[in-house]
Amino acid sequence: MSGLRRSADDLLRAATGARRVVRLCPACGSGEHGRPVALGSDAHVSISYAGDLVAVAWSYDGPVGIDVELDIEQGADRQEWTRVEALLKATGEGVRAWPDVTLPDLPSRPIDVPRGYVGTVVGTGVSWRLAGPAAQAGPARP
Repeated sequence: MSGLRRSADDLLRAATGARRVVRLCPACGSGEHGRPVALGSDAHVSISYAGDLVAVAWSYDGPVGIDVELDIEQGADRQEWTRVEALLKATGEGVRAWPDVTLPDLPSRPIDVPRGYVGTVVGTGVSWRLAGPAAQAGPARP
């Protein structure tokens, strides 16, 4: 298990009281990838990795999605893509369903991430955290 994956699992277990965090791919049934599930918790969870950063989100109110991406060009298109990908994660289908899936009507908002990254979280009653070497730099300042 990679360091970032371990960090994501540790954060979600601590935040939700889950015994374990597992993945389940709806297409192939693999546990190596796919939607994360917090076993032993009622929380809906989501995980995203980009470069040296991992973002996790959880909600007890319903589906949740989070996405972070490297933003080399710092453009609005990249920020919008994180919103779309977070919504796709909230459906449980992920990017493999795009563009043949109807995006859910969930509230979304950009998240504070280190310089060079963009991110969005979707859902209601959502909490989120960052980890990894890039997270130590703190959020970007305008």
